[in-house]
Amino acid sequence: MFARWGRFVYRFRWAVLVISALLLAVSIVATFTAGTLTDSGSFGADLPAGQAQKLITAEVHPQKKVTGSQVTLIFGSASLTVTDPAYRAALDNALAPLANDTRVTSVSTPFTVPAEAQASYISRDQHEALVIVALKDISSRSKGYIPAVLAEIHPGNLTMLATGGVLISEAFNKTLEGDLNRAEYLALPITLLMLVLIFASLIAASLPLGVGLLAIVGGVGGTLFLARFTDVSTYAINIITLIGLAVAIDYSLFVVNRFRDELAAGATREDAIAKSMSTAGRAITFSGITVAIGLSAMLFFQGTFLASMGAAGTIVVSIAVLYGLTFLPAVLSVLGPWVDRLRLPILGRRRPDGTGAWHSMALWVMKRPVVVLIPSLALLLLAG
Repeated sequence: MFARWGRFVYRFRWAVLVISALLLAVSIVATFTAGTLTDSGSFGADLPAGQAQKLITAEVHPQKKVTGSQVTLIFGSASLTVTDPAYRAALDNALAPLANDTRVTSVSTPFTVPAEAQASYISRDQHEALVIVALKDISSRSKGYIPAVLAEIHPGNLTMLATGGVLISEAFNKTLEGDLNRAEYLALPITLLMLVLIFASLIAASLPLGVGLLAIVGGVGGTLFLARFTDVSTYAINIITLIGLAVAIDYSLFVVNRFRDELAAGATREDAIAKSMSTAGRAITFSGITVAIGLSAMLFFQGTFLASMGAAGTIVVSIAVLYGLTFLPAVLSVLGPWVDRLRLPILGRRRPDGTGAWHSMALWVMKRPVVVLIPSLALLLLAG
């Protein structure tokens, strides 16, 4: 079946490339026009986090019912207590500009909430006061103007700390985004260098990396499309980049390497593609199915962002396999022997089959299976 698929892709390679380009275009459009990711997953009432949120809601409730998002402010003073007139005057002056801000629906302070709730707005030592600023918009919209709202507040001789779900999620997202960007800036050049060393050809090395980038774009587009129908956490983007790039490169290595070996053995382009699909293509298909099934198990963690990460991982792995079975063999069909062009002078010489460092290592391992197996199992048990 896979061999027939390879011959089909070879014969209709240009059509496959056009369809792949259209799929890329759709993915790019979906990235900018599809659904919106949520700041984080919601927590079920039976989870510890959900119980904590329930307790906070019961103990600390705002002056009015909040339909949008909210920001929690903590004002403090080392010398004054909340009941001091000077403390209240400073707090009122700090919050006065919010009265004219149309983005703010209500401001709850120890002095505006009912008497029975006042104690929950004052710290035990009487030096800190809790203030809840309710906003008209949900978090996906309000996070853009919350810094401007906070800039209107001038605490004077009081200290002020801003917190809440929106600010915590935004800070966490920025940290993750920065770490992810740094990882990508380091990973992509290092990955390309490793691929060049493995293939000794710039063209062959660029193919797995290209498939990886296509898989990431497709994964992001597919995940954002899913967000039109259900809540998807922003954390899902992280697993798309990390797993998508790794899996796509890994699968592409099998196909490209097998194709080059078949050409070196004298096969025609069509036969090389057919053989590559019947071996490497079959392997990446079943491997992708296995990985997707494993990631889809995270869907059972409903009420957390893990479900979103599982869905995103399943999508990007499926797209990586799809490109590995369509786009990649179509490109190889067009390139043919050109896949080995732009070879490095030092590393460009292909070694005959049955020679080389990897062949020697494989023979050494097969001759000493017990010597290799025992330390390997020990390391796995230790790591577990």
